[in-house]
Amino acid sequence: MILTPTITIDSDHLASFRKEVKEFDREPAKKHEKFYGKDELQNMTIEVKHVNLLQGNGMLILVTDVEGNPVVSARLVSAPVPQGALPWGRKIYIMDRIRVHSDWIGEGYAPALYRWCSQNGYTLISDSHQTSTSLAVWHKLGAEGGVLTVNINDGSWRNYDPLKVEDWMLFGNGDPVRYWGIRFVLPAR
Repeated sequence: MILTPTITIDSDHLASFRKEVKEFDREPAKKHEKFYGKDELQNMTIEVKHVNLLQGNGMLILVTDVEGNPVVSARLVSAPVPQGALPWGRKIYIMDRIRVHSDWIGEGYAPALYRWCSQNGYTLISDSHQTSTSLAVWHKLGAEGGVLTVNINDGSWRNYDPLKVEDWMLFGNGDPVRYWGIRFVLPAR
């Protein structure tokens, strides 16, 4: 059984969501794309801004409903992955932050956005610092299949089982600041 944490909707949560939406609105974009959702994001608009962030290249994503109200806001940072370290393309991102508007919490929009990213050619990885909520999202994705983890004993990738969270991997280019402990990978499809 996969346990989902209780999410407290308080003024801090609402302020955090509003801050994410404002960041999306004011951040200058190198490239701005608009998509129309299908499947779990049907009747939603997905806007993607490719931006320069303090940590490097990144993406800001804003999902809105048919009336233009923000539903989900996400910030992804380009992963500092050495060429060839992972068997996927160069569009590899760490999900830095994702916020769901309080009216939509519990409706599955966070995992839906992860899947949307994967279906649109982006590989998502997690680092070793997971909140209980983000861990629940990765567990849900893992239970549905398609999430990988690494076996540190032999370096092999395998399908992630939400009941076995002991796998870790470090990779980088010799710069300790750029090392990330991988727990989960959702490959691009």
